[in-house]
Amino acid sequence: MKNVRIKGFTLIELMIGLIVVAVLVSLALPSFRDTLRKSRRSDAMNAIMDIHMSQERYRVNNPTYGTLSQVKNIVPAVSSLASPDGHYSLTVTGNTATSYTIVAATVVGDDQANDSCGDFTLAFTAGVITKTADGTDDLCWKK
Repeated sequence: MKNVRIKGFTLIELMIGLIVVAVLVSLALPSFRDTLRKSRRSDAMNAIMDIHMSQERYRVNNPTYGTLSQVKNIVPAVSSLASPDGHYSLTVTGNTATSYTIVAATVVGDDQANDSCGDFTLAFTAGVITKTADGTDDLCWKK
């Protein structure tokens, strides 16, 4: 009778393979989440710029800049109090004849709330636009 050797993996080899895969996933996952959060920032920026353009269109026919409820129907993308993808809530404050402030705040409970940039703000005062964010402004406003 001949000894027949069965080919296959041992339990130890399978466990080592699983450990290697787990280590690779644990190293890649934080980087993937940061990249995903960075890509979602455009949701806030696009919503803010849409509201900004709506404000200018509204101001042509009115003595002051409008509230969000007044300008949200001017541009179809601004149809609610949230950004198009729903990662940010939108508010317009301080609207006068020469100024207004638009804030895109991260939604509580959304993974975007863990982003280093946090909330985005565009302040328009007498023709001067100031863009700020909770993080480094220059890096956060880049797409």
